[in-house]
Amino acid sequence: MDNAALAPALDGGACRHLAVLLRSDEEFAPVVASFYSLGAKRGGWLAHRAVDVEADRRALADAGLDVTGLEAGDRLVIEHLDVDEPPDRLPRRLATAFEAALGRGLTGLWSSHTPVGPDTDAYERAVEIELAWERRFKDRPVVTLCPYVVEGLEAAAALGRLTDVGAHHDGVLVPSADRLELFKPG
Repeated sequence: MDNAALAPALDGGACRHLAVLLRSDEEFAPVVASFYSLGAKRGGWLAHRAVDVEADRRALADAGLDVTGLEAGDRLVIEHLDVDEPPDRLPRRLATAFEAALGRGLTGLWSSHTPVGPDTDAYERAVEIELAWERRFKDRPVVTLCPYVVEGLEAAAALGRLTDVGAHHDGVLVPSADRLELFKPG
């Protein structure tokens, strides 16, 4: 996926907290690498939240993101996301580094995370973490992309996930035949 697929959803600032529904885990790295590439092109500081830091680092690099160069240039940080810690702990830790990035002249924070699987418990925990993230960075120059995998869900459950995800995001990117389409809950 190239940046052109994501840019229209992010232009104009109306969708600063997006979700993306993925058909499988294999779609994660290309979509998120494209998101981070766009963020880097727009002068952003990139913060990835990973359950398995090394696995996500490899996946993003394999998908074409210059992980090594961005990390060396202090443009990307990949932070361990401990799903058992309080939901506000990681955003609180990243807030200081975010302020430093703004002080260096970067334009804002672009963040995503390890994909959330279809399991209900994982989804509910992810929502708690995302709400804490949103509270911490509300009204700040932050663009967030939250990937959710729907593989394995029955059609009705997948539509329910779309509705639920749409309730706490500005928009949801959903796969079509050859690209992602923006769905804005209304």
